[in-house]
Amino acid sequence: MNIPDRTPPQYHVPPIGMTADGQPIYPWPVTPAPVTPAPLKAHPVGAYVAGGCLGVFALAIVGTVLVAVLIGLSIALMVLAIAVVALTICVLVLRSMWRDYQKGN
Repeated sequence: MNIPDRTPPQYHVPPIGMTADGQPIYPWPVTPAPVTPAPLKAHPVGAYVAGGCLGVFALAIVGTVLVAVLIGLSIALMVLAIAVVALTICVLVLRSMWRDYQKGN
C-alpha cells in the first residue's frame, strides 16, 4: 500500500505522531516573525569628502613645516660645524704663538 506523504512542502519536520489510519501527524507550522529591514541611514557624504580634503590639506601643511624645520636645523648644524673648525684652528694658532712667545723670553 502506497501512503502519500502529507508533509508540508516548505517544512521538513519529523512527525509528532500517527493517526488511527496510519497517517503521520505534523506539528502546526510556526512561521517566524517577519523581520523588518533596518531603515536606511543617510550618511553626510559631503562632510566626509570635506573632512578628507581638510586632512590632506593639514597633512601637506604639516609636511611643509616639518621639511622647513629640518632644512633650518641642517643649516644650523653646518654653521656650528664651520664655527667649531674655525675655533679649533684659532686655538691651535694661538697655542703656537704662545709657545713661540714663551721660548723668546
